[in-house]
Amino acid sequence: MATEPDTTFTQDGPITLQEGAAGATIEVDDLGSVFDSSIGSGLSTCATSVASSVFSFTYANGRRYHSDRFRKANYFMPNDEKEQDRLDLFHHIFLSLLGGQLWTAPLDKPHRVLDVGTGTGIWAIDFADEHPQAEVIGTDISPIQPNWVPPNVQFEVEDMEEEWTYPENYFDYIHMRSMSGSFMDWDKVIEQAYKKTAPGGYLEYQDYGSEMYLSDGTLLQGVSEEHPISTYIHHVVTAAEKQGRPLVVAPTMKARMERAGFVDCVARAAIWPAGPWPKDKRLKEIGKWALLGALDSLLPFAMHLLTREGWLVKDIEELCDMVAKSYAKNNYYTYGWFVYGRKAPKVRKDSKQKK
Repeated sequence: MATEPDTTFTQDGPITLQEGAAGATIEVDDLGSVFDSSIGSGLSTCATSVASSVFSFTYANGRRYHSDRFRKANYFMPNDEKEQDRLDLFHHIFLSLLGGQLWTAPLDKPHRVLDVGTGTGIWAIDFADEHPQAEVIGTDISPIQPNWVPPNVQFEVEDMEEEWTYPENYFDYIHMRSMSGSFMDWDKVIEQAYKKTAPGGYLEYQDYGSEMYLSDGTLLQGVSEEHPISTYIHHVVTAAEKQGRPLVVAPTMKARMERAGFVDCVARAAIWPAGPWPKDKRLKEIGKWALLGALDSLLPFAMHLLTREGWLVKDIEELCDMVAKSYAKNNYYTYGWFVYGRKAPKVRKDSKQKK
């Protein structure tokens, strides 16, 4: 069941939206998007010791993917340098949405932190720099993290859909970001996170939405000649669902956390404009970066998923090019989601007896 996001962020924090997720109306800058109209005329160009098998990457359609050692993971996004640049760009966008903050849960000097699906490791490194008292572990199925990192960071190559090997009640904070499409059994993953979270600790999930809205709040749905992005999302989301790795995850995360046992769960959403068209200066700046991120994401999100459904590469490229061109003509936005829950502290026996 989807969650209606809380909207209590201030303008000093993430960009706010109105109550509910039906779509906000955003004022458009009358001066235009103020970006080169050529954007959209084509796609943007913009540790522990591990076995050698994890470096035996696979290749398809000109991109590099994770090792066959993690065949069960079957993750559809590449892990090459182009993808690493894309991940680091999205790190910047998330920070912009949160006013420079790496987290939204009310943390209190956490000592043991786990970053699930760490990617390039940039979040884990930044968090470790800000929390020198913390031991930060980043996990991923691709060993693409840097070797030179803060002394309180380590990276491990793990498929987190398998059984977690960490002690129970261990982590003060578990962080997941941009993980939609990563797992087949999200409830199992969240249940494992609950077991490994220390009493009083937090699990947080951050992601971008898998839907697109017009500036007047209209939700785009299904195949559309007028809005190719709607057609793109329809086919990509449908393919991911058929392959058992759903992309529509963030709106369901609060309910999943609650089912696993987390309490005081909060779901918040921030407007994520796809282009510098908003009149609001902060949204405009975020939109500039978000547009680059959107263009860089079109082919990698679609290629593996749609070729598995029988699409020809040339047809995928044609659809992506149509979407890219449409960004220059339309005012689109999605949501960035920020969801967290707390594992209730243990109740001391003597406190029960006093009652």
